[in-house]
Amino acid sequence: MASIDFIIGNTYERVSDSRAKLDRTSTFRKVHDWTLYVDFRAFNDEHADLVQKVIFDLGSNFTPSEYVSYYPIKTLGGPSKNRRWRFATRQQTYGQTGDATIIIVGKGGTTMRRTYRVKLTPGGSVGPTTTFVENRPYKSLAPVPMADVQFGLELELSTSFDISHADVASLIESNASVVIKDMTEVSLSVAHTRTDVWRLVSDSSIQCNISSPNCNTFELVSPILQGGAGLGEVDRVMRVLGDTSIKVNTSMGFHVHVNVKNLSLPQLKNVCQNFVKFEAVMDKFMPKSRRNSQYCLSNRSAFGGASTKNSVIHDMIASCASVNELGRLVSPTKYYKLNMQPLITGRQPTIEFRQHSGTYQKEKVKNWIRFCVAFVHNSAKLKSPSCLSRVFDDDDMFDMLFMYVVKDRSLRDFYRQRREDVMTEVSSCCDGCNSGSGCDANSRHSKLH
Repeated sequence: MASIDFIIGNTYERVSDSRAKLDRTSTFRKVHDWTLYVDFRAFNDEHADLVQKVIFDLGSNFTPSEYVSYYPIKTLGGPSKNRRWRFATRQQTYGQTGDATIIIVGKGGTTMRRTYRVKLTPGGSVGPTTTFVENRPYKSLAPVPMADVQFGLELELSTSFDISHADVASLIESNASVVIKDMTEVSLSVAHTRTDVWRLVSDSSIQCNISSPNCNTFELVSPILQGGAGLGEVDRVMRVLGDTSIKVNTSMGFHVHVNVKNLSLPQLKNVCQNFVKFEAVMDKFMPKSRRNSQYCLSNRSAFGGASTKNSVIHDMIASCASVNELGRLVSPTKYYKLNMQPLITGRQPTIEFRQHSGTYQKEKVKNWIRFCVAFVHNSAKLKSPSCLSRVFDDDDMFDMLFMYVVKDRSLRDFYRQRREDVMTEVSSCCDGCNSGSGCDANSRHSKLH
């Protein structure tokens, strides 16, 4: 049993008529800007993690009526005992609100309900201190439900020569209940027209010595997938690959495409500003082979490299007048960690994340997909990013990435461990990649892949 103190309150600001937005009926101006919050007085992240999520039920006058906060924003500075972790929802309304129901869900599943009336008065209002008690055994923090957007993936892999591409396709189709085609013998232009099925295609970028017994290379490409159902399909395919003699080396990558067809130019700018801002953070949970290779160049390098101030890059992105200008600025070619070329060439309405190393491990594949989708979705829908006002250390930057952009504590924990694994691993099964070597059987489960 563990407990944590909290208070419920709301902020309030009266918006001028000239700045207030119209409601969905275009009748009333939403002049009341308020945030309903629950502040937990925690000693550290682990203590705050006692709360899995907070549900704000605002009633039938709101669409949707419920808002779920999964990731608290913590106050910075001051003694640890005075820090607060805030779960909140911000709203703009034209009239008085009714009672809101706040549901606190603990790490073990215990729930607590409280009713609160939002006060539309200067400064808002704050309720009394209350204590939440988790009586049940703890569970791991659940992943945040994935946004219902389209995505796709490309995995560069190899097998031994006694396992043909047709064999791999047959194993996947039989055991993962998906349709898959071996298209390694047809041109890529033809293979890429099949976006409705899984497919094995050729990939000339993979470096592998043909005298190696594990140099039967290919790229596994998914069809267009969507949301949680698509992630479930990935899970089935990766389970099969995990039982197959798949190999990877440092020339291989794992790419994720996220559909951005419905994003505006300002939203795409948000994505790019956040990526460049946090690129170095993401590098820390990638092997060195993926931090600046010829196939996944640093996007910061397109702006002059690490010496260019974040504020300068931020402003250059903000000044772009079109999607094409933005894409050419951020990724002049497709070989950048964040690749805008599919979008600006019209090949497909996606942006591509090329930063991840080649892998056959299910959890790494699924978590990177979740990360990329959350990164794009939240960058687009949340407050526009600000440029860094000062230099922050690696831990602070990591915290900010997950607190303000990704907003998934399950992914935070996964990549925190991943960062430690990458930092402590002195070598990998792929150190021989430049000479054409792959992973040997004894090194198959290296943490770096």
